[in-house]
Amino acid sequence: MLFRIVVVSVLFYFLLSLSNAKALLESTPDVPAQPGQHKPVESKAPPPPPNKSKPVGQNEQSEKHGQAGQAGQTRTEYAIVPTTKAALAPQSQKTKQPEKIENPKQPVPPVQSETPEQPPKKHPKLPPLLQPGKSGKEQPRFPENLDRPGHKNQRLVVLLPATGPNPDLCKFLFSAMILGYPTPIVITWGADYREVTPSPIGWNMLKIVGVANYLDAALNANAHPDERLDKDDLVLIADGYDVWFQLTPDVLLKRYHEGNARANARLREEWPHQSPMPMKQTIMAASGKNCFPRFDTNITMRCNLMPESPERIDLYGAATDDNHNMTDFHTMRPKYINGGTYIGPAGDLRNLFRRTSSKLQSGAGRGEELWSEQGMTGEVLGEQELWRKWRRRYDDSGADGNDTDALSIMNRDYEYHFGLDYRQEISVPTSHAEKDGWIVRLNNKADIGARSTKLGIDPVRLRGVPADIKASSNPLKKIVPSADWGEMPMYADFWTENVPVLLHHNARAHGLKGRRTWWWADMWYFKYLRQLVTIGLAPKELTPLGEVKLESTNVTYWAPPLDRVRRRPRFFRKSLVQPMVEMEYDHVCRFEEEPEDPEGPQNWWDEVLRDGKGGIE
Repeated sequence: MLFRIVVVSVLFYFLLSLSNAKALLESTPDVPAQPGQHKPVESKAPPPPPNKSKPVGQNEQSEKHGQAGQAGQTRTEYAIVPTTKAALAPQSQKTKQPEKIENPKQPVPPVQSETPEQPPKKHPKLPPLLQPGKSGKEQPRFPENLDRPGHKNQRLVVLLPATGPNPDLCKFLFSAMILGYPTPIVITWGADYREVTPSPIGWNMLKIVGVANYLDAALNANAHPDERLDKDDLVLIADGYDVWFQLTPDVLLKRYHEGNARANARLREEWPHQSPMPMKQTIMAASGKNCFPRFDTNITMRCNLMPESPERIDLYGAATDDNHNMTDFHTMRPKYINGGTYIGPAGDLRNLFRRTSSKLQSGAGRGEELWSEQGMTGEVLGEQELWRKWRRRYDDSGADGNDTDALSIMNRDYEYHFGLDYRQEISVPTSHAEKDGWIVRLNNKADIGARSTKLGIDPVRLRGVPADIKASSNPLKKIVPSADWGEMPMYADFWTENVPVLLHHNARAHGLKGRRTWWWADMWYFKYLRQLVTIGLAPKELTPLGEVKLESTNVTYWAPPLDRVRRRPRFFRKSLVQPMVEMEYDHVCRFEEEPEDPEGPQNWWDEVLRDGKGGIE
């Protein structure tokens, strides 16, 4: 009898456990949300207005911005899952502080080594992310009312290669946001460079693989419509650890197209044949003064084949283009590749980075310690220049009139529509140009005159605000209606007269990487940074990034549709079948290592925001 009672009791509790388990499973969403992530919620009705008690930028959608384009359309909405205290616990990681020199305001830089910017030593786990869930009604690529004859709409996306957290990443991210750029897409996060190269300093090799993988995914027909790119959509790739934005997207777009137009005019002048010219430029990389790494035995950059700079032959006076037996490159006109920035159509960039990735894989297979991404893309540029010289000499006939097969192979393999930003209007690398420019107010003639005289520039070349900047929308007017570009401190080069869109802090001599810290508070947006970031994080309707008039058509550029509501950086894994998810600033921007200086910054916001008000909600 006792035995029967025991058996019945066991069966009763077993059935009760099954019932509880079933109820638990039925109440659990298909995609479990981790602390700090967003949970997908299918909805046909517009979401309620945001909670006014919550800070701006928490990704809640207002009624205006959250409703579907037509009644009855199903959209995927994203609700924030409360983050646990454990998930918000301080991270014990921090980057080393930049080296200091005795007088950072007047450094005297010697010839420097150009080793690549080193990423964080540790490879962090993947960050807390927002789950995309099921894709609802796709958004149109562009506003329908702008489709008209003689006009094209295209996307602009910004790629940020980064393997781990650093406060300097937030300087890149925040400067892009407040100037109105599309939300950057982070690639290579958490990746280990030892998987692609045996070199002990090969961390920049991940950029090659990461860019190629992203473009393959974005141009794939199976990519989610909100993420899919057309081959003519524009892609900007910029290093995140030492690059800042300072001008708006419309200036970037105008300079990109004008630079290509000048380059294509030069190519036409150099083409001596009646047949159609088989070369053009659509991709621009930053330019530098030194062909680096020219002495790497695993890379052939063909430095001697690089075209001469089209800039003024007296740019640096009588010493222009004298590299002093390769000991000082300051007076060289920039004509060599710098890998800090690339911009071009998605399709052409995919061809370029596929070729570069193939070279990387072949070299790694042979055990070569490849470490310079700049050198690898520079080798492809050298191949193109060799091929172009050959084509100018022989045209379609070949050397003996029988080389058409070989010529078709050369045409397929070596023309990448690849060139350089000789004027450094898009990006200025500061290596070998340590004293060429400063952060100034362009209306301050006295300051510019004094600095120019000190450099030996007579007469003064840098005069006032360039016309394309004057014509651009000023984002500071959102909070300072009287804002004037000429009174807003920004970097300018006294020799070239350029005010670049991007400032690339790749100078290293005498600890000049420290300018990423010293100069940050001097930039025009720093004083208003928290206000501008708060405005930038709020959901918004998309507006044109810029419109460019070309010979045959006008092109208007737009951010991807998800920029309406996903205002934080998005993370590319391996596929774009589902929309990308956001990354939390507390993960992306944190210090890598435990603070060594108890009086220095202890949290990322102490370095980036410096206002004593904590992080960004």
